[in-house]
Amino acid sequence: MATELIPAPQPALTLYEIEGNLAALANTFELVDEAEARQLILDEIGSALRLAREKRDALVGFLRHCEGQQKFADQEIERITVRRDRIARLQAELEQYVVRVIDQFVVPDRRGVKRLEGNFSSLRIQKNPDSVVITDEKTLPLALKDAVLTMPAYVWEALLQRLGREDRAVFEAQVKKCEFKPDKRALAGELKKGEEIPGADLKFGELRLVIG
Repeated sequence: MATELIPAPQPALTLYEIEGNLAALANTFELVDEAEARQLILDEIGSALRLAREKRDALVGFLRHCEGQQKFADQEIERITVRRDRIARLQAELEQYVVRVIDQFVVPDRRGVKRLEGNFSSLRIQKNPDSVVITDEKTLPLALKDAVLTMPAYVWEALLQRLGREDRAVFEAQVKKCEFKPDKRALAGELKKGEEIPGADLKFGELRLVIG
């Protein structure tokens, strides 16, 4: 009679082994495109989770570890964001100063470009495009605004199929949101022609630094 072999008991996974297993499976899942392969990985994750469920303290520790890592990441994001903004402000102030120096003291070349040449680089100034500044949106003419509507999709389909003055009141009652947005392209065109438009003005583009 054959002797039945009893499988040796598997060693219990520690919290860090469970954490590493879950993290590795999750990372692998992101790299796989095939549906069958992704399902196999999901099954493996499910098995790991079932193992963690049997050791509730370990699972709780793993979840708390995840929460702690998220808080740490949020703190790092905030720290890096503050540092990025500080560097951006320093760069902006320095570039504005260089623009003033070049604009005031550099003689333009034959093409009208003001440039400072280095051995391996260059500094020149360039005018930004003009932009529209909305001073009072309420006074803008309707012809220079876009209407933004939010409504059920079936209402929109019906509107497209049944455009008629008699249906206007019905559709307006169904509109959830209606707002008017300035058409800055049209406004810029009119303002550049010299037209005076109440509620809008033309902001001329400022000089900016171009590094070569």
